[in-house]
Parts: sequence; C-alpha cells; structure tokens
Amino acid sequence: MARLAFTDCLGPCSEANVVFVYLQGRPHWIRRVNSVDVFEALLGWLPAAVERAAPMPPVVAARCFAWTGGGEGPAPPVEDEAREA
Repeated sequence: MARLAFTDCLGPCSEANVVFVYLQGRPHWIRRVNSVDVFEALLGWLPAAVERAAPMPPVVAARCFAWTGGGEGPAPPVEDEAREA
C-alpha cells in the first residue's frame, strides 16, 4: 500500500514538483514530476514496487536525486519540460 499526499514545498523547491517515496527503508527523492507521462509512470510503478521491489521506470529514475535537507536542492540533471518539447 502507498499513501499519496499533496503539500506545498518538501524542501528542495527549486526542483518542483518533488515527490518523496520512502520504500523498503530507503528514501527516494524524485524531481520535476511536471508532466502527465512522468506522473503516470511513477503511479504505475508504485504498486509493483511495494509488492515486489520492481525496478523504477527509466523516466522516473532519471529524475532521482539525493537530498539530506537544507539549501535549494541539487543541480538539475533533467531539463524542464518546456525546453524538452
């Protein structure tokens, strides 16, 4: 089971929209979930990941980053969707 909640900034606001997933004792920070395709891939992966540690889809994995708190967040490895189009 996964719980989904919407909130303001989780901390690294420069990387909005940020999703935090705590799964099997490990934190996953996912940045720039700004398109339907990325959000659908994330939601499609979660049930399988909770049940059997399924691999993260590449479109989601490319947006993962490490963050321990403080500051604006890391330098982005992915372009904004406006520039991707």
